[in-house]
Amino acid sequence: MLALKKIARYARFDELGTPFGITVDFDSVNDSTVTLRERDSMRQVRGDIDGIVQSIFSMVSGTSSWSDVETIFPSFSAAEE
Repeated sequence: MLALKKIARYARFDELGTPFGITVDFDSVNDSTVTLRERDSMRQVRGDIDGIVQSIFSMVSGTSSWSDVETIFPSFSAAEE
């Protein structure tokens, strides 16, 4: 049920045109990592908070792309949650 709520939330943000979404979960509290989701590909990566924030800044400023971010952080799928 929780996964369906998360998918519905993603869909709402996708409709609004939000390019990236950050998920903070229970693991985030323990290991200071978050999940970053890219709207167009719907792919996700997981990484340390500072690194994810820096990556978002770089993508928004045009100095890097989602492809670059995917080479830095490991991919993450909902099945791993």
